Amino acid sequence: MKTHLSYFENTFKFEDLATIDAVGKDENGHFILLNQTLFHPQGGGQPSDQGTLQVEDVTIPIHRVKAVDNMVRHYTDKNYSFLIGQEVTSSLDQAMRLNHARLHTAGHLISNIIENIAPHWNTVKGHHFPNECFVEFTSQNDTSEAILMEQLIQEIETCIEANYSISMDQIVGDKVKELCSNLKFSIPNDQLVRIVRIGDFPFSPCGGTHVKSLQELKGLEITRIKIKNNTMKINYDIR
Repeated sequence: MKTHLSYFENTFKFEDLATIDAVGKDENGHFILLNQTLFHPQGGGQPSDQGTLQVEDVTIPIHRVKAVDNMVRHYTDKNYSFLIGQEVTSSLDQAMRLNHARLHTAGHLISNIIENIAPHWNTVKGHHFPNECFVEFTSQNDTSEAILMEQLIQEIETCIEANYSISMDQIVGDKVKELCSNLKFSIPNDQLVRIVRIGDFPFSPCGGTHVKSLQELKGLEITRIKIKNNTMKINYDIR
Protein backbone atom coordinates (compact mmCIF):
# COMPACT_ATOMS: atom_id res chain seq x y z
CA MET A 1 0.00 0.00 0.00
CA LYS A 2 0.99 3.62 -0.53
CA THR A 3 -0.64 6.71 0.91
CA HIS A 4 -1.65 9.32 -1.65
CA LEU A 5 -0.16 12.64 -0.50
CA SER A 6 -2.99 15.05 -1.21
CA TYR A 7 -1.29 17.86 0.73
CA PHE A 8 1.04 18.16 -2.28
CA GLU A 9 -1.89 19.45 -4.30
CA ASN A 10 -2.94 22.38 -2.11
CA THR A 11 -1.26 23.78 1.01
CA PHE A 12 -4.44 25.73 1.74
CA LYS A 13 -6.88 22.82 1.77
CA PHE A 14 -7.65 22.07 5.41
CA GLU A 15 -10.42 19.49 5.17
CA ASP A 16 -10.94 16.42 2.98
CA LEU A 17 -12.44 12.94 2.90
CA ALA A 18 -10.37 9.77 3.30
CA THR A 19 -10.83 6.10 4.17
CA ILE A 20 -9.24 4.22 7.08
CA ASP A 21 -7.28 1.38 5.47
CA ALA A 22 -5.64 -0.07 8.57
CA VAL A 23 -4.45 0.63 12.10
CA GLY A 24 -1.31 -0.32 13.99
CA LYS A 25 0.97 0.37 16.90
CA ASP A 26 4.70 1.01 17.16
CA GLU A 27 7.12 2.59 19.65
CA ASN A 28 5.39 5.94 19.12
CA GLY A 29 1.91 4.64 19.93
CA HIS A 30 -1.31 3.81 18.09
CA PHE A 31 -1.59 4.97 14.49
CA ILE A 32 -4.06 5.01 11.60
CA LEU A 33 -3.33 4.47 7.89
CA LEU A 34 -5.50 6.35 5.37
CA ASN A 35 -5.83 5.86 1.63
CA GLN A 36 -4.92 9.55 1.20
CA THR A 37 -3.86 12.30 3.55
CA LEU A 38 -3.87 16.07 3.97
CA PHE A 39 -1.50 15.70 6.94
CA HIS A 40 2.13 16.57 6.27
CA PRO A 41 4.37 14.04 8.08
CA GLN A 42 7.39 15.29 9.99
CA GLY A 43 10.41 15.43 7.71
CA GLY A 44 12.62 17.67 5.62
CA GLY A 45 13.13 19.95 8.60
CA GLN A 46 9.39 20.56 8.97
CA PRO A 47 7.20 19.36 11.88
CA SER A 48 4.07 17.34 11.18
CA ASP A 49 0.56 18.67 10.95
CA GLN A 50 -1.97 18.00 13.69
CA GLY A 51 -5.75 17.83 13.64
CA THR A 52 -8.63 15.35 13.79
CA LEU A 53 -10.41 12.60 11.90
CA GLN A 54 -14.19 12.60 12.23
CA VAL A 55 -16.39 9.51 11.75
CA GLU A 56 -20.02 10.36 12.52
CA ASP A 57 -19.96 11.14 16.28
CA VAL A 58 -16.41 9.83 16.85
CA THR A 59 -13.60 12.42 16.90
CA ILE A 60 -10.10 10.98 16.55
CA PRO A 61 -7.24 13.28 17.64
CA ILE A 62 -4.11 13.26 15.47
CA HIS A 63 -1.09 14.58 17.39
CA ARG A 64 1.80 13.37 15.22
CA VAL A 65 2.29 12.17 11.65
CA LYS A 66 5.21 10.15 10.25
CA ALA A 67 5.98 8.53 6.89
CA VAL A 68 7.21 4.92 7.00
CA ASP A 69 7.78 2.85 3.84
CA ASN A 70 5.54 5.02 1.63
CA MET A 71 2.73 4.91 4.18
CA VAL A 72 1.78 7.85 6.39
CA ARG A 73 1.12 6.96 10.01
CA HIS A 74 -1.34 9.21 11.83
CA TYR A 75 -0.66 8.82 15.55
CA THR A 76 -3.59 8.96 17.91
CA ASP A 77 -4.70 8.12 21.47
CA LYS A 78 -5.97 4.52 21.19
CA ASN A 79 -6.87 1.58 18.95
CA TYR A 80 -9.54 2.46 16.37
CA SER A 81 -9.61 -0.89 14.57
CA PHE A 82 -13.43 -0.95 14.74
CA LEU A 83 -13.45 1.90 12.20
CA ILE A 84 -11.37 0.19 9.49
CA GLY A 85 -13.05 0.72 6.12
CA GLN A 86 -14.95 3.78 7.30
CA GLU A 87 -14.86 7.12 5.50
CA VAL A 88 -13.55 9.95 7.67
CA THR A 89 -13.31 13.71 7.42
CA SER A 90 -9.72 14.87 7.89
CA SER A 91 -9.43 18.32 9.47
CA LEU A 92 -6.13 20.12 9.96
CA ASP A 93 -5.14 22.63 12.60
CA GLN A 94 -5.25 25.52 10.11
CA ALA A 95 -3.13 28.00 12.06
CA MET A 96 -0.41 25.39 12.60
CA ARG A 97 -0.34 24.40 8.91
CA LEU A 98 -0.02 28.03 7.77
CA ASN A 99 2.71 28.79 10.31
CA HIS A 100 4.72 25.74 9.23
CA ALA A 101 4.33 26.68 5.56
CA ARG A 102 5.51 30.26 6.15
CA LEU A 103 8.54 29.13 8.15
CA HIS A 104 9.48 26.51 5.56
CA THR A 105 9.25 28.94 2.65
CA ALA A 106 11.27 31.47 4.65
CA GLY A 107 14.05 28.91 5.07
CA HIS A 108 14.12 28.32 1.32
CA LEU A 109 14.25 32.06 0.65
CA ILE A 110 17.22 32.55 2.98
CA SER A 111 19.00 29.61 1.35
CA ASN A 112 18.37 31.00 -2.14
CA ILE A 113 19.59 34.48 -1.23
CA ILE A 114 22.80 33.30 0.45
CA GLU A 115 23.74 30.95 -2.40
CA ASN A 116 23.07 33.82 -4.83
CA ILE A 117 25.08 36.58 -3.12
CA ALA A 118 27.82 34.28 -1.78
CA PRO A 119 28.04 31.15 -4.02
CA HIS A 120 30.84 29.59 -1.97
CA TRP A 121 28.31 28.97 0.81
CA ASN A 122 26.26 25.79 0.19
CA THR A 123 23.08 24.93 2.06
CA VAL A 124 23.41 21.66 4.00
CA LYS A 125 20.53 21.76 6.48
CA GLY A 126 17.24 23.48 7.18
CA HIS A 127 15.26 23.31 10.42
CA HIS A 128 11.85 24.99 10.25
CA PHE A 129 10.29 24.25 13.65
CA PRO A 130 8.56 27.23 15.33
CA ASN A 131 10.82 29.22 17.68
CA GLU A 132 13.96 27.31 16.63
CA CYS A 133 14.31 27.92 12.89
CA PHE A 134 17.69 27.97 11.18
CA VAL A 135 19.44 27.29 7.88
CA GLU A 136 22.98 25.92 7.93
CA PHE A 137 25.66 26.37 5.26
CA THR A 138 29.21 25.13 4.70
CA SER A 139 32.06 26.55 2.64
CA GLN A 140 35.27 25.13 1.23
CA ASN A 141 36.78 28.59 1.39
CA ASP A 142 39.19 28.75 4.34
CA THR A 143 38.85 32.52 4.46
CA SER A 144 35.07 32.63 4.21
CA GLU A 145 33.94 36.13 5.03
CA ALA A 146 30.96 36.77 7.22
CA ILE A 147 27.63 37.52 5.63
CA LEU A 148 26.54 40.94 6.81
CA MET A 149 23.16 40.74 8.51
CA GLU A 150 22.21 44.12 7.02
CA GLN A 151 22.87 42.83 3.50
CA LEU A 152 20.78 39.69 4.05
CA ILE A 153 17.92 41.66 5.58
CA GLN A 154 17.93 44.07 2.65
CA GLU A 155 17.81 41.21 0.14
CA ILE A 156 14.92 39.60 2.03
CA GLU A 157 12.98 42.87 2.06
CA THR A 158 13.60 43.34 -1.65
CA CYS A 159 12.31 39.84 -2.49
CA ILE A 160 9.22 40.20 -0.31
CA GLU A 161 8.46 43.62 -1.79
CA ALA A 162 8.76 42.12 -5.28
CA ASN A 163 6.21 39.52 -4.13
CA TYR A 164 7.80 36.58 -5.91
CA SER A 165 5.46 33.65 -6.45
CA ILE A 166 6.20 30.11 -5.28
CA SER A 167 5.70 27.37 -7.86
CA MET A 168 5.49 23.64 -7.14
CA ASP A 169 5.35 20.62 -9.41
CA GLN A 170 6.07 16.89 -9.50
CA ILE A 171 8.51 15.65 -12.13
CA VAL A 172 10.53 12.49 -12.77
CA GLY A 173 14.06 12.03 -11.47
CA ASP A 174 15.96 12.49 -14.72
CA LYS A 175 14.23 15.85 -15.24
CA VAL A 176 15.11 16.89 -11.68
CA LYS A 177 18.78 16.33 -12.46
CA GLU A 178 18.48 18.74 -15.39
CA LEU A 179 16.79 21.47 -13.35
CA CYS A 180 18.79 21.06 -10.13
CA SER A 181 22.44 21.16 -11.18
CA ASN A 182 23.73 21.11 -7.58
CA LEU A 183 21.68 18.09 -6.51
CA LYS A 184 23.39 16.54 -3.49
CA PHE A 185 21.76 13.08 -3.65
CA SER A 186 20.83 10.51 -6.28
CA ILE A 187 17.29 10.03 -7.60
CA PRO A 188 16.07 7.11 -9.76
CA ASN A 189 15.28 8.38 -13.25
CA ASP A 190 11.65 7.24 -13.14
CA GLN A 191 10.86 8.37 -9.58
CA LEU A 192 8.39 11.24 -9.14
CA VAL A 193 9.91 14.11 -7.19
CA ARG A 194 8.29 17.32 -6.00
CA ILE A 195 10.19 20.50 -6.79
CA VAL A 196 9.74 24.05 -5.51
CA ARG A 197 10.87 27.36 -6.93
CA ILE A 198 10.76 30.90 -5.54
CA GLY A 199 10.62 33.51 -8.29
CA ASP A 200 13.62 33.05 -10.60
CA PHE A 201 15.79 31.34 -8.02
CA PRO A 202 16.88 27.75 -8.83
CA PHE A 203 14.52 24.79 -8.47
CA SER A 204 14.85 22.68 -5.33
CA PRO A 205 13.50 19.21 -4.48
CA CYS A 206 11.20 19.60 -1.46
CA GLY A 207 8.35 17.64 0.10
CA GLY A 208 7.21 20.37 2.50
CA THR A 209 4.32 22.80 2.47
CA HIS A 210 4.77 26.36 1.19
CA VAL A 211 2.87 29.63 0.90
CA LYS A 212 1.75 31.05 -2.45
CA SER A 213 3.82 34.24 -2.51
CA LEU A 214 6.48 36.05 -0.54
CA GLN A 215 4.01 38.69 0.66
CA GLU A 216 2.99 36.07 3.22
CA LEU A 217 6.49 36.27 4.76
CA LYS A 218 6.15 39.83 6.02
CA GLY A 219 7.62 39.93 9.53
CA LEU A 220 10.52 37.61 8.64
CA GLU A 221 13.48 38.45 10.88
CA ILE A 222 17.08 37.25 10.96
CA THR A 223 17.84 36.77 14.64
CA ARG A 224 21.45 35.56 14.47
CA ILE A 225 24.29 34.72 12.10
CA LYS A 226 27.12 32.58 13.47
CA ILE A 227 30.18 31.30 11.61
CA LYS A 228 32.48 28.64 13.06
CA ASN A 229 34.89 26.26 11.30
CA ASN A 230 33.57 27.09 7.81
CA THR A 231 29.98 26.44 8.92
CA MET A 232 27.45 29.25 8.98
CA LYS A 233 24.18 29.04 10.89
CA ILE A 234 21.47 31.61 10.26
CA ASN A 235 18.61 31.70 12.77
CA TYR A 236 15.32 33.29 11.79
CA ASP A 237 11.71 33.78 12.86
CA ILE A 238 8.50 35.37 11.62
CA ARG A 239 6.96 37.79 14.12
